[in-house]
Amino acid sequence: MKGHVTGALRWWDFLTATLQALLDSEASLLKFRTAFAASLGLDAARVSLFGSGRSALHALVAGLALPPDAEVLLPGYTCVVVPNVFLHLGLPVRYVDIAPGSWNPAAEAIAQAITPRTALVVLPHNFGLCMDGIETLRERFPSVVFVEDAAHAWGSRDAEGRMAGTRAQAAFFSFEYSKPLTTGIGGALVLNDVSLRARLARRLPALRVPKRGQVLRQVLTLVWHRLGQSLPGGLMRGLSAVLRLPARAAGVVARTPDSELSGASAPDYALGLHPWSAALGLQQARRAEALWATRRRQARTYDALLAGAPGWTLPLHREGEVLLRYPVRIDDAAQRAAVMRGLVALDIVPGVWFDDVVHPAGSLRYGYEAGACPQGEAAARAVLNLPLGLHADLSPRQQQGLRALARGAAA
Repeated sequence: MKGHVTGALRWWDFLTATLQALLDSEASLLKFRTAFAASLGLDAARVSLFGSGRSALHALVAGLALPPDAEVLLPGYTCVVVPNVFLHLGLPVRYVDIAPGSWNPAAEAIAQAITPRTALVVLPHNFGLCMDGIETLRERFPSVVFVEDAAHAWGSRDAEGRMAGTRAQAAFFSFEYSKPLTTGIGGALVLNDVSLRARLARRLPALRVPKRGQVLRQVLTLVWHRLGQSLPGGLMRGLSAVLRLPARAAGVVARTPDSELSGASAPDYALGLHPWSAALGLQQARRAEALWATRRRQARTYDALLAGAPGWTLPLHREGEVLLRYPVRIDDAAQRAAVMRGLVALDIVPGVWFDDVVHPAGSLRYGYEAGACPQGEAAARAVLNLPLGLHADLSPRQQQGLRALARGAAA
């Protein structure tokens, strides 16, 4: 089954991480931090590890100690965990729509939305596609803190060759199950601005080590997702149907609680990264260039397979960008539904990130008013993701079937 999770993990990594964590758990955290920073061309002093990407963002914003009336600008196409950080900190937010034909806001739209109350702006690199104009925004608005949401963008470079996550004053990364580098749950905060590092030096929280039961759930969930990339789709769907309910009832599946998606509860923002998780991340960070090259090659394959497909809008991506998923737009709802069914028949998981301006659909849209971001809403209705990663190379049959789907034929 070609899917969207554990795209950088090999089975061997589980054993290697376990041995390393047992031999020297403290060194695992330092080595991963150093290797991850090096993959971005940074000194490790700029990087702090967290139990999740949302925790990294929360630590940054809490450390800034913004006044309660300070305004935050968010992209009108994001994940619920981002606005929920500001919900839990009691800060008001406004959304800036994405640009037509893009998955990110335009820098000029951000600039026009900034007011004297604006204290912080989150700038996305959705799907690994780099947002342009960050340096210009920093120059025009020196009093505003710009934060890159690089959760999708490990390894992506902009048109000038600058790495995502290194361009704004700060950035956060996610190491969740479906991210380009996964530790199950985890994240990192990058502080690029010297004055900001000094300002936050004593304000970042002391983090707690996850309990063994929490780590075990993450390991079992990773193993399950990794298994899903190895088994035929029919077998995996059968196993999932049999095991899903008992696994959730037994609490062995790690997932974001519904109460967090609704905003009724907050995650444990003070949870750190476990040494085993860091050891697993280290295996991937050391293979960064090879992992990135695989995703770039696969994106080029999709470009060629889908070129000229009627009703499909393909992503405009640069050679230096590393896509998390290959996002296409199919605006005709009936065509999109038919393609999704056809992909399942081909053992290709049809992803739907982001299916709402504040993904996932049905979650809390903190601070969002319906109709405020029409481009984001239209994109959410039309988006379809194709998988990338170590286990996502399409067979000749799947390539032929995908080409036929794109041209309106049956798979």
